[in-house]
Amino acid sequence: MKRTFLLGLSYLLSFSVSIAGELSFEDAIKGGEAELSLRARYEDVKAVKKGAQALTLRTRLTFETKQYNLLSALVEFDDITAIPNDDNYYTGENNQFDDAVIQDPEGTELNRIWIAYDIANTELKYGRQNLSYDNERFFGKDAWRQNEQTFTGLSIFNESLNYLRIRLAQLNQVEGVEGEAGSTWKRDLNAQLVNVEYRGFLNSKLVLYGYWLDSSYANNQEDTVTYGARFSGRIKNSPELDYALEYANQNDAGRNALNYSADYYLIDFGIAYNKIRIGFGQEVLEASGQGYFVTPMASLHNFQGWTDQFQNQGLGNILGGLQDRYLSIGFSCSEFFQVKGIYHQFKSESQRSGFGGLGTEWGVEAGGEVNEYSFNLKYAEYKRDNFGIDTEKFWFSVGVKF
Repeated sequence: MKRTFLLGLSYLLSFSVSIAGELSFEDAIKGGEAELSLRARYEDVKAVKKGAQALTLRTRLTFETKQYNLLSALVEFDDITAIPNDDNYYTGENNQFDDAVIQDPEGTELNRIWIAYDIANTELKYGRQNLSYDNERFFGKDAWRQNEQTFTGLSIFNESLNYLRIRLAQLNQVEGVEGEAGSTWKRDLNAQLVNVEYRGFLNSKLVLYGYWLDSSYANNQEDTVTYGARFSGRIKNSPELDYALEYANQNDAGRNALNYSADYYLIDFGIAYNKIRIGFGQEVLEASGQGYFVTPMASLHNFQGWTDQFQNQGLGNILGGLQDRYLSIGFSCSEFFQVKGIYHQFKSESQRSGFGGLGTEWGVEAGGEVNEYSFNLKYAEYKRDNFGIDTEKFWFSVGVKF
């Protein structure tokens, strides 16, 4: 596998030539762009025998240079402050065991720092960075939380060939949404990613991918090999149709003590007319014996409901596998304001090792953005059948960028 990865890397590097930049080094720094953003959020959690309230403020300062000799760089700092303190919620590290979990620990850290080389439709980026592949089911930044998930390593993006986009990466470290405050969320890993997107179909695109992951977290249960394909598109008629079909197979690898082979399926459809969109679909993460399909590097909050019942130490699946059937309706009040409601029905994928009916969840979200200002209002309620905890969550956030 590593040989194939290196051959792909050599192929992309072959596009590179030496071209002098137009800006001086000093001009590249002086001409860079700085951005300051603030996001305040109130989160309220009500669960059986436990609750939590958190008012947090994220302050983010980002600076990106202009190109100098085809090179550019970015540095970004985050500060997350609980107001007045974090005594009313459990971050996973602050010993507030009598409170429910809200994964927004306090802290100031270097969120992203990278240097990029961009030439001939090929960008090489090295350092701590965000990765957002496809719909972020396998690799994403989980931007819902105040601290984003970041990866350290080398990523490559190439679009030299017509209709083809190639993404490669060698990752050496991941920092999850708990940031440096979490004792296990910042950890070493050895991951190779190949993601090839073909856009030559009418209104559609096909993605083929392979992900090789090696990590010591969660008893090596992240050590996996995953191959898959995703076909998605949008037909902009009246009404407008959108769809996504995906299949992947995953096997244990490396030091993973679980011997398994499990599949992943996604069927998602939507129809939009006169600013109203109705969507429905089913996502299945299979189980196999004691093993089950895992997606530990995903933007987990975006999947399987908003109350985070099925994160399972960040693995994104549970014993017995998971079947998620959902129905949603959304309304675009204007180009600046949208409302959405969604209903989930969860059940075990495996009848032998699963729990049967797991539970149901419904949620509603309203949000908008005007110029540099944004807001979000969100509520979700989970009702347990045979898994999880009856939970209600409410969020209200406002943001501004300068």
